Amino acid sequence: MWRASWRRCARNASVSVAAAFFAFGTAPPASGAGPREPGVAALLQSYTHATTDPGAADVNEFESSGGLAGGGLTGAFHTWAEGDRERTDENLGPRAETTLRLGDRIWDADSNGDVRELTGVLARRARTQRFIDSGDFASHPDHVVARGSERIDGRLTYALDVTADGGETETIYLDAETGLPDRLAYDDDDGRTTIDLSDWRSVNGHRYPFKSVVSDGDHAFDTTQTTASLTLSGPIPPQTFAPLVRRHIAMAGPETIPIELHEGHLYAPVVIDGKHYTFLLDTGAQDILVDKHVVSDLGLTPTGALEASGATRTGGLQLVTLDELDIGTGRLTNVVAATIDLDTSTSGVFHIDGILGYPFFASATVSIDYSAKTMTFGVPGTMTPAGEKIPVQVDRSFPEATLRLNAQTDAPFIIDTGNAGEVLLYKPFLDKHLGLVAFSTANRHSYGIGGSTTSYRTSLDSIAFGSVPMYHAETDVMLATSGAFADRFDAGNVGLGLLKNFVVTFDVANAAIYLQPGSDFDDGRGRN
Repeated sequence: MWRASWRRCARNASVSVAAAFFAFGTAPPASGAGPREPGVAALLQSYTHATTDPGAADVNEFESSGGLAGGGLTGAFHTWAEGDRERTDENLGPRAETTLRLGDRIWDADSNGDVRELTGVLARRARTQRFIDSGDFASHPDHVVARGSERIDGRLTYALDVTADGGETETIYLDAETGLPDRLAYDDDDGRTTIDLSDWRSVNGHRYPFKSVVSDGDHAFDTTQTTASLTLSGPIPPQTFAPLVRRHIAMAGPETIPIELHEGHLYAPVVIDGKHYTFLLDTGAQDILVDKHVVSDLGLTPTGALEASGATRTGGLQLVTLDELDIGTGRLTNVVAATIDLDTSTSGVFHIDGILGYPFFASATVSIDYSAKTMTFGVPGTMTPAGEKIPVQVDRSFPEATLRLNAQTDAPFIIDTGNAGEVLLYKPFLDKHLGLVAFSTANRHSYGIGGSTTSYRTSLDSIAFGSVPMYHAETDVMLATSGAFADRFDAGNVGLGLLKNFVVTFDVANAAIYLQPGSDFDDGRGRN
């Protein structure tokens, strides 16, 4: 499992703010006491004064565009909003992304043609972001908690935690002198992502930041968005908000091909430009990844200087475009893939040609029979999956399913064919569920992109996939505090060590996987 750093930019952080400057007022401190910080009501009142000029007309249409830069790449963005509809197009180098909101529903399309409806953490984050962008949070103090003061680049700010109904919590930092937001921040993967806002300008009595910088704390990989044009008048062409169209793998019909097993991992044959390679099957990888030696072999020129998140965060990630990648008779075209030196970045553990990740699984229905060492795949809708249906969320470009631990605790897990083990538990989750598994002194090292990270081996009493419990699962508790194994949203991941007991069908285009006990099914009940 690994993740590429393709952080969505600030969406021009369209916080509606006005031209007026407003200093926060506070009650006189008691004799001998320090300055009293303003409460929520005072902060929201100050924000309201700073955001919109008196008498300014409400905003119903919004259009902005400008440039993006980061990770050694440049690009552009364009946003349209009208009533309860909004669309943003972005590209950064060869990668492109479109987000479409129609009412309360949100879809995301990536450069490899996957279109998915957001139903998980990104949907919850979007609810709160819209709550902030619209300024509605300022009239709902019951959704706001004051978190004290903090200095940002020497400026005093007041932090407010804002949570929309059904949304994730975000923190907005209001400048003590102006009342304008200096920063937004939210939990993202293994840490906090910040959006610093500046170059505030007045447009029709409303204030907007014309510059924003998105960062996960590794500033070499920051992305800067600069607004060049912003208008608050329509009309916007109706076709702007037309439904996004998914791109599928091109093939005449479903096909079954043999796959290989090496050291607990499954590999599939692929062909690129007439050359044959072997790629790891990894549903926990957000991208298709091509090793540097394959890029050289194909005569491709990589671009960018991006960040990958695996066992640790690491640099060295770049992008290439493949005209065509074939799996059996299936054909993927115009594939935007990541590339890195896998041998070096994994400390010599993986000598492989590449990784077949989410873009493949999103383009096809894929059934893996571990016992038979075969993979059957086809265009979504051309196969009838067998077994029990398990709903998944795919907001973050890998399948996440809610599983039940020890017959009592429900938790989200990444279904990860790239993990040779049975179960990984992440430290942030276990810190909130002390006693779920026994501590062990059986220390281990887990390897991935970025090198290795430490863990200890223990076991779960049970982990249930829908109605099917698996018992005494070998469990590695990951001790990492950064990287993919320190994720803040998932409890951990489930790997091939358990999935091999099933014929697993990934129908992520329809937000589901199917599990049918395989010919070698063993629920682990007989283990000690």
